[in-house]
Amino acid sequence: MDNMVTILINQIRQQRPAMLVTLTGDSDSAPRSSGACMVVGKTGLLGGTIGGGMLEYKAIERAQELIEKGCGEFRHYGLNLDSAAELGMVCGGAVDALFTYVAADEINQRILTVMEDALHAHRPGWILLSMDGQSLGLFCQGTWTGTIQPAAPADIESVSKAGVLHTAKGEWYVTPVSSGSRVFIFGGGHLAQEVVPLLTHLQFRCIVTDDRQEFSRPELFPDAEAVYMRDFSQLDGQYDVQRRDYIISVTRGHLGDYEVEKFALKTPASYIGCVGSRKKIAYVNEKLRADQFSDDDIARITSPIGLDIGSETPAEIAVSIAAQLIAQRAAARNDGEDI
Repeated sequence: MDNMVTILINQIRQQRPAMLVTLTGDSDSAPRSSGACMVVGKTGLLGGTIGGGMLEYKAIERAQELIEKGCGEFRHYGLNLDSAAELGMVCGGAVDALFTYVAADEINQRILTVMEDALHAHRPGWILLSMDGQSLGLFCQGTWTGTIQPAAPADIESVSKAGVLHTAKGEWYVTPVSSGSRVFIFGGGHLAQEVVPLLTHLQFRCIVTDDRQEFSRPELFPDAEAVYMRDFSQLDGQYDVQRRDYIISVTRGHLGDYEVEKFALKTPASYIGCVGSRKKIAYVNEKLRADQFSDDDIARITSPIGLDIGSETPAEIAVSIAAQLIAQRAAARNDGEDI
């Protein structure tokens, strides 16, 4: 969602209206599930996806028509044999699509700016979209930003998973604010340079740290959210790692990995991964035990990192790491966690 918000803000600042297309319901074998979204401008798709194929093509086409009219709408798409003639898709199931018109005005710019700040600060909040496609708003830290507040704060805050909220002021699609998970990558060598652009493309927010100036230059990681040069033995208190975040150690040696893992085990990160041979893993684990970390603590570390796909080159290892993080993120979402 954070990437969609950035795209919308850029459109509004350029005085260009846009359409946020959100799947609010799905059934059976639909290509994407509820919550998938994309942003469409007058020129076509600007970012995101609701599943591709003819469904997305028709939705983009409809979004452009609605932009010209200056309105939104709710629309149902059937994808089964009986109703798929128009779309040419017979994957089965159906989707409900909400077309939210985002006018280029000061109100929407304020809403989206507050939303962007909340996403980047990991502040809890709720995005609300009216089911007629005409209004959007944000409830964050007890404050409503938008044209009307459709429900009491307690009713909005009770929403733990995206869905339709029935209120005295109509139906609204409500989704908890969810920022892309951050991946703290320690080590700025060849592997980090392969994995950062890949993870960023997959909507992970990357923060890179190395203890060498030549490997902590921002120009090496143009896709990263931040790049730091720091001593690996001085990491405590430098990062606000949260439960939804990931930590990856790809330093140049066992001493760097040991310092990163020692730091990582003090955080609530949902995933800790480290590259390394069996010999290096055993060496680092013994040092961690000497620091009074238990076997249960050490079991939080995935090492060697990545899925076992026979990868050898830095590019191949980056793919295996990305695949493992995708699996971790999907598992958390299936468990109902906001990651």
